[in-house]
Amino acid sequence: MRTLIPLALAAAVAVSAATLWSKTAPTHPEACAERVFLTGENSFSWGSVTRWRGGHLTAFHVIDGAKIQTGPSVVNIASLEATDFAFLTGSDPRADPSSVPAPAGKVTLEGFPARSHTSERLTGEIYAPDTVPPGVWVVLDHPEPLVGGFSGGCVRDAQGRVVAVIMGASTMQLDGHPRHFARVIPIRAALMEFQGQPPTAPLAFTGKPLPPAARWPDTRRQR
Repeated sequence: MRTLIPLALAAAVAVSAATLWSKTAPTHPEACAERVFLTGENSFSWGSVTRWRGGHLTAFHVIDGAKIQTGPSVVNIASLEATDFAFLTGSDPRADPSSVPAPAGKVTLEGFPARSHTSERLTGEIYAPDTVPPGVWVVLDHPEPLVGGFSGGCVRDAQGRVVAVIMGASTMQLDGHPRHFARVIPIRAALMEFQGQPPTAPLAFTGKPLPPAARWPDTRRQR
């Protein structure tokens, strides 16, 4: 019987470890981004929209002057044009900002490269606040830059919570190597701004070199 004791103990430890892993490991059970194809006056474009609490969010430039032809049937209900953020059908721009975590640490970005009907997920890490608030830079683990169509896509934190929306991308030399970045807008910051608190610059500059001005990672205004 003694030989069974270590086996039983090992089994108990394995069960405990599995239970702990299931509680702490991040899971992404569902996609948090949807693809949109839009048309405007003599133009067309691709982009993404973020699923959030039964509604949708996106970058304002994705839906500015355009109509969704393929994708969820949503319309713009509230915009922060200067910040480049749009609340779409089903979202609540008056939700409590403190109910949305601020982006921090490791994150996962999800969006649809232009013309692709399959979403792509890229990992990265919160790098630094942008000099133009309330933008935040994410340094990507991927060796290639963010491409057109990711605008409006979602950003999840390590716990799988949707915390930000993708706005733009940039590349710079960092430690002698090209590194690629995504500029994102925290949902918490967009809610605060909509509810009357203007975006503010970071209280303390991180001292890190920041990427050049973001470009829009989409194929907007193709003619």
